[in-house]
Amino acid sequence: MLELAGKAVLVTGAAMGMGKLEAENFAREGCRVVITDVNEERLAETLEEFKRAGYDVMSYALDVSDREACLKLAEDVKRDVGPVDVLVNNAGVVECGEFLQMSEKSLRWMFDVNLFGQMWMMQAFVPDMVRRRTGFVVNVCSSAGKVGVARMAGYCATKFAGIGLTDTVRAELRGSGVNFIIVNPGFVQTGMFEGAKLPFITRWIQPHEVADAVLAAVKRNRWEVFIPNLSVRMAALARGLGIPRVSDFLMTALGGNRSMAEWRGH
Repeated sequence: MLELAGKAVLVTGAAMGMGKLEAENFAREGCRVVITDVNEERLAETLEEFKRAGYDVMSYALDVSDREACLKLAEDVKRDVGPVDVLVNNAGVVECGEFLQMSEKSLRWMFDVNLFGQMWMMQAFVPDMVRRRTGFVVNVCSSAGKVGVARMAGYCATKFAGIGLTDTVRAELRGSGVNFIIVNPGFVQTGMFEGAKLPFITRWIQPHEVADAVLAAVKRNRWEVFIPNLSVRMAALARGLGIPRVSDFLMTALGGNRSMAEWRGH
């Protein structure tokens, strides 16, 4: 099992919710933690809270959709903290609705944060990991990256793409010493999916469950994590059979395709 004490860990979208808990878990392990977020006010509050707890933490305001900002952050963090050992791409956004009525602004926002944000952060931080022949990249994807869900077309598209991105870069950098981990949560109770009616085979996940899974995945170098394990694996298997009629039937019968009809998240 990997010993994390003293390692530098960067978590995006860490001012609140899952990202904050992920950062706190690493801080408790004795890591030097860097937290970033686009919400500067909440980021400052979280930094102060962590400092009061005695954690070794630094913060940087960051919009992950801005490639130049990500590249500059890599320079700033290396200067101020040192090389990053673990990069957790946690930042994510969601908007739900009928695809044909969704605006270009909403769709581009989800792709810019959920997909391009991971791309830019990987391009910014992974080259140094390759040079040092060590490092971990954790890409928080989703069960929505394993099976399509009605009224979540844009979000699902970004998460399917994130899984493909991670698998492909892992293949390209095989033998480099850099490890890539995919984390696939289901419905996390952070407010993003407020109003959702869950399918029969799953449950609400608490943010700390995802944070704990991220920490365990890095310690044990697990390539992919499913939360909850059974229901998300079943969704992945149904679509992975290559018979869309089967996965569509199951999603409809179990209530998945009605789950976002009354979404009012943020």
